[in-house]
Amino acid sequence: MDLIWKLFAAVAVVAPIPAVSLAQLAASPPTSPPPPNAQTAPEPSVSTVTVVAPAPGYRSTIDGRSYSIAHDLQKSFGSIADVLGHLPAVQVDPEGNISLRGDPNVTILVDGKPSALFSGPGRAAALQSISPDQFDRVEIMTSPSAAHTAEGSGGIINLISKQKPKGKTTPTANGTVKADLGSGGRYDLGANGAYSVQGLSLSGGANWGRSDFARSIESRYQVPDPTSGALVPANGLQLQDNRGDLLTLYSSAGYDIDPRDHLDASLNLVTYRNVQSQSGAYQRSALAGSLALDYDAPGSVHGYLTYVSESVSLTHAFPDSGRNLSFKLSLDQGHLTDGDAATYTYQAPVQANLYQSQALTSAYPDLDLQIDYKAPLPNKAKLALGYEADLAWESDEGAGVAGVSPALAVADSAFAQRFTFDQQVQAIYATYEQTVGKLTFQPGLRLESTTLDTDLVSSTETARQTYFAIYPSLHLNYDLNDTSQIKASYGRRVNRPNALQLDPFRLFNSPTLYTAGNPNLRPEFTQTYELGYEFRKKTTDLQANLFYRDKSDLLTSVTQDIGGDVLLQTSQNIGHAHDAGLELVANHDLTKTLSLNASTDLMHSDVNASNLGILTTRSAFVASGKATLNWQATRRDFFQLSGQETGKELTAQGYRGGVLVSDFGWRHPFGSSLAAVVTARNPFGLVRRTTVIDTPTLIDVEQRKFRYTAVFVGLTYAFGATSKRKSNNFDFGANAPSDP
Repeated sequence: MDLIWKLFAAVAVVAPIPAVSLAQLAASPPTSPPPPNAQTAPEPSVSTVTVVAPAPGYRSTIDGRSYSIAHDLQKSFGSIADVLGHLPAVQVDPEGNISLRGDPNVTILVDGKPSALFSGPGRAAALQSISPDQFDRVEIMTSPSAAHTAEGSGGIINLISKQKPKGKTTPTANGTVKADLGSGGRYDLGANGAYSVQGLSLSGGANWGRSDFARSIESRYQVPDPTSGALVPANGLQLQDNRGDLLTLYSSAGYDIDPRDHLDASLNLVTYRNVQSQSGAYQRSALAGSLALDYDAPGSVHGYLTYVSESVSLTHAFPDSGRNLSFKLSLDQGHLTDGDAATYTYQAPVQANLYQSQALTSAYPDLDLQIDYKAPLPNKAKLALGYEADLAWESDEGAGVAGVSPALAVADSAFAQRFTFDQQVQAIYATYEQTVGKLTFQPGLRLESTTLDTDLVSSTETARQTYFAIYPSLHLNYDLNDTSQIKASYGRRVNRPNALQLDPFRLFNSPTLYTAGNPNLRPEFTQTYELGYEFRKKTTDLQANLFYRDKSDLLTSVTQDIGGDVLLQTSQNIGHAHDAGLELVANHDLTKTLSLNASTDLMHSDVNASNLGILTTRSAFVASGKATLNWQATRRDFFQLSGQETGKELTAQGYRGGVLVSDFGWRHPFGSSLAAVVTARNPFGLVRRTTVIDTPTLIDVEQRKFRYTAVFVGLTYAFGATSKRKSNNFDFGANAPSDP
């Protein structure tokens, strides 16, 4: 067994990072099992496959993996993006862009239902800002069953909220208060609590914080000369300094109406305001070598997001054990305003200054209804049936002014637009699960009907799409023995274009860059195949998963020269793309006080973009890896060092380079209730990412540098019913500290 462990650990850590140091280790959060009488979080999957020596920190289901995030030290004062980046298969870059095994088309659910906060235009900002305090577990499904939405070619990340305490005759209450100060004027204040009595349970919390973020974007181009068409050099530079203020309020209630009927309700509110100062410059040479275009662009950006989520659900248990029927209705309402202003000062050619200020306001409500029925059948079989209707609307309105200065600016019709997006997805599904000896199999079928209407009101340009699609799934699980199992799965998924990708209105980013959507985009379909092996015994967990993705009508971003010194970024459907890879996960207690969690994704990708005039299929080998080193140095001092290397992402016109980030944390409790926490994000230096576009008509090498280092010092105080937790079984992040 030691030989197997050493082989997995060596490949999982060394393969993607040739010279591994502690600064390059990447992490998975440490967890501990709940106290004996605690209510465990229900998994949203249709059913769970029982594995040997299960530990509450990590749970294996027939179509996914679930991890506790209770003891990730970045959870104390970090964002949900910081925590997700520590989990196997998940990659998060410094700008909040998330992917699963290199695929950025990921659906994020909250308690099994769609969330406009994590799917709308403010998704990246939300991931970087929202505190993970309200969540208890994260479920990762790279090949979901038909019981889940088919949206997202990369798979599903399901954020599972903290469970309310079960109502008891004697009232119980508990909670936590936290506060921290960070470098760069950052801070974070929060509190959460829970109360239960009889059949009533209440929980809620609040979080208020300030973040600071800076980056530089340097681009070196080879662009067509407007006169001759020959490629000439150009370069651009932007310096951005962003400050954000976030307020999060969340609450939920549960009530046992009678022994068979249970009611749940929740209400969440998020407000986020960001202010960004920036400066920019652009220069393009003429064929003779002199500057043909040269301007500076000092300016500012501001944004304001408001998000309200309401849900209510009712579950009825039938008299015969095992059957239940549930109804869940949720309404999400998002409102985002993004604005920018800049003064373009020209050195060449000599001309008057140009001042422009514009704002785009997006409203995106989402109504979701789910009806689920589950029933046991003879011979240990299980049946699940369901209906889901997801109705999403979005309205985007733009306006702006222009002139030679702010004082002389007037309304400009070039910025005026109104675009509406109305998408209705209705689905029915069925899954059947049967265990025969050591084999468990679960076929499933999901039928979805989609209607999409778009309208660029300012130009009366409308479009409608209607299509019906079938999404089959099959999951197999075979127990080799008491410690090992083999899994296999197949599924079909879809990636639908969003409102921003469909809106044909050209947005002005700068005099040399416009962005626009494409109302003719079609959905992208993906078939996924997986074969995996898992070994679990005490504190050792080893996984090896082979996967293959076949994508058709690939949705991709395209940048092209449209003449007049202007580049246009839009979206198109291109041919096919394929990903074939191997994921390795290794978790092991090295000593009684030291544990290592490591994972890697090794993948070969290819993209066929012949309809863009790129006749050669692009291909690349991609390696990503992460690891966590957990050290219980003393009875009270717990240290955690983690990091992740995200491999490059192949695109139709080039690639996006990888990123290496790291985290450090220390936790020291004082007595049973108070604890000090020190965390550092990327304490080892500057974070860089390179994006390359390489086509016969355009070359762009962009390098982004992020001021990503931050240190936080804080205190957490727990009150009410608490318990110390310790586990000798495998927990994702062993040697985790006990709760204060």
